[in-house]
Amino acid sequence: ADEAGACQTTNKKSYDDADDEAPPPPELDAGDIELLKTYGKGPYTLALKKVEEDIKSSEARVKELIGIKDSDTGLCIPSQWDL
Repeated sequence: ADEAGACQTTNKKSYDDADDEAPPPPELDAGDIELLKTYGKGPYTLALKKVEEDIKSSEARVKELIGIKDSDTGLCIPSQWDL
């Protein structure tokens, strides 16, 4: 309460100490990097990704084989009809 409106908080610790520097973390080896890459993945993640890629390639192949369908009425597809 030195004067009204003055800052009432002070830093009691000096934060400029050079002895508080932590040593640098150890370098990561290949095993550590692989562990970090698999962190958060489930046991079936790779199998699921492979199946998803197979589904996408099969879908693309089916679309290619179907080709463009000619409409005999010249109308849009039935799901877009305004009845």
